[in-house]
Amino acid sequence: MAPALTVLLPILAALNPLLCLVGATPVDIDDDTITLPNTNPEIQTTTPPTWSESTRLARRLLALSKTGSIASTFPATHPLAGLPITLPEYIADCSTDDDGNPTLLALPVSTTVRNAAAGSNLSLSLDWWSHVDSAPPVFPGFPRSEAGLPRVTLIGYLERLDFGMGEEGEEEVRACFLEKHPDASAWIPGRKGAPHESYWARLVVEGVYWVGGLGGSADWDGDGKGWGDVRLPGE
Repeated sequence: MAPALTVLLPILAALNPLLCLVGATPVDIDDDTITLPNTNPEIQTTTPPTWSESTRLARRLLALSKTGSIASTFPATHPLAGLPITLPEYIADCSTDDDGNPTLLALPVSTTVRNAAAGSNLSLSLDWWSHVDSAPPVFPGFPRSEAGLPRVTLIGYLERLDFGMGEEGEEEVRACFLEKHPDASAWIPGRKGAPHESYWARLVVEGVYWVGGLGGSADWDGDGKGWGDVRLPGE
């Protein structure tokens, strides 16, 4: 009998807000793997990654990303009320708690921040498509494909970072962000002569939509020990 070819369907890894808490218990989901007869002996049987592996890969994708596309919705008072708009933004994985909430340098003049201030939720989309030339094919003989590489969307809301009376936390965030975006030093909060007002903010992640493997509902935050040990295709 010919070996079976496992076809993996993209899945929705929807995180209930409660699952974002440390120590939350993953929720079981129905199996969505379809097994078809394999008529090509050159293609080996594949094993679906677990929900844990998929979650760690998504978490690593965030850790390595410098930019992403953030979608927001225009408020009711705007001529384009209710319509979505997606814009590229600088991001960095600079949370001092390593909770998976990406850091942003928010400029009140920007459309994304204005929409968020008016009550819009945000979704941040990240992908690994720029690594298509270094990633292996999905299976032998198949052409390299961006569609075969991971992508993830983080769904949540914008929250201003409050460092309290101390500056230690802010210095840590600043150093982390500028390591990925040295040019952002021109408009960091408090910089004399900066062209625009700015403040540090984070996207508080309430849900995750992951495409790139079989998975399920899982914790998003953590200490990096899990996602630090996995590698994305071609990494």
